[in-house]
Amino acid sequence: MMWFEWKKIFERRLNVAAMLLGYLLIGVCVFNYITQESIYDEKTDSYIAGIAAYRLDQERTAKQTDVISEEYMTQLISEIQSYHMNLESDDAYSEVIRPLGDVFYFAVKNYTDMRADIMDRNALNAVDLTGGARFYEQRMKKITDYLNMDFSYGNYKESEKAYWIRKAEDTITPFRWGSMSVMNSVLYTVEIGFYLWFVIIICTSSVFSSEYESGAALLLLTTKYGKDRLIWSKIAVTVLFTVGYLSVGILAGVGVIGLLLGFTGAALPVQLWNSVIPYNLSVGQVCLGTFAIVLLIGLAFALVLLCCSARLRSSLATLVIGVTILIAPAFFPMSKESGLWNHINYLFPVRVMDFKKMLGSFVSYPVGDCVISYVGMMVIVYAVIGSAALLLIRKGFVKAK
Repeated sequence: MMWFEWKKIFERRLNVAAMLLGYLLIGVCVFNYITQESIYDEKTDSYIAGIAAYRLDQERTAKQTDVISEEYMTQLISEIQSYHMNLESDDAYSEVIRPLGDVFYFAVKNYTDMRADIMDRNALNAVDLTGGARFYEQRMKKITDYLNMDFSYGNYKESEKAYWIRKAEDTITPFRWGSMSVMNSVLYTVEIGFYLWFVIIICTSSVFSSEYESGAALLLLTTKYGKDRLIWSKIAVTVLFTVGYLSVGILAGVGVIGLLLGFTGAALPVQLWNSVIPYNLSVGQVCLGTFAIVLLIGLAFALVLLCCSARLRSSLATLVIGVTILIAPAFFPMSKESGLWNHINYLFPVRVMDFKKMLGSFVSYPVGDCVISYVGMMVIVYAVIGSAALLLIRKGFVKAK
């Protein structure tokens, strides 16, 4: 039975076209990530692009430091302040910021308010270096101040504050320093999985409904295995297809990057993206985590769409539902009054796909004295949704007309 279900997926021209376009998208994106990577070279006073840019970035970061120590950060900020320039100016960008590269923005972000939409470059000019940069002290102060703020949609509970402060304090310091350029490209490639979900929607929407649209369901449901093996064969093939299609595409893209550039920077801490992130994770682990999210939500999506396909008996209706669930939440605004809505809004696929942003968002779900992190709640929600849909598929397909 499974063989015939595989044939149905790959014999539909729309499915095949969607699959090929999905993989083509990955190929185009990986090509662009590599060829459009650029970095300023002081020696030639020009920008270098492509693979050479990755190499140059690795060389520059290696010369700067290997660890973000208090001494190094004090020296760095002191050097920046010695220019006595407005760091928002074009001259400052040419003389100060561009030669330093990522380490400048890393420092600025640590001294910029967490609720600010953009980084305050001049915050470095305001740092009092009398007792040193106090980089890690500022990090904890920044986190604590944020947790103690008054928010119009509701404040953090004491249990949440204690949870996040404890996690932030347990973070391993000082942070290792190095080039993030290669792993940034790897993460971007994994995140393309969001667009591959559209392929899953297209290929899954007709699995059950096509049987009704063709009239075959009436015959199949009267056969010996029509109400059990047939249904489980369809589910098994859909699950295998979802995992296989997503895995092959993403891992192929990541593999190309690995062959050309290696995986330099995979062991660096996630705090190099944002110093306030309260998780002891490496950049490589975040990439794996993002891949796991792609598979988890992809499977939940596939099962939900199978349920819709079985119950609605319309491929078009199922397709519309799937696309709407993916796209519509991107236009849902955050509320200034309802914390409940915001916590629901955070869990839509378009938001949880940005795993890096999730780690630094300090979103939590308190249940009594227990605090569930954003990441933990996301896993729970999609596991429950997928399981619930799985239980409802058979009932929907065999339901009497």
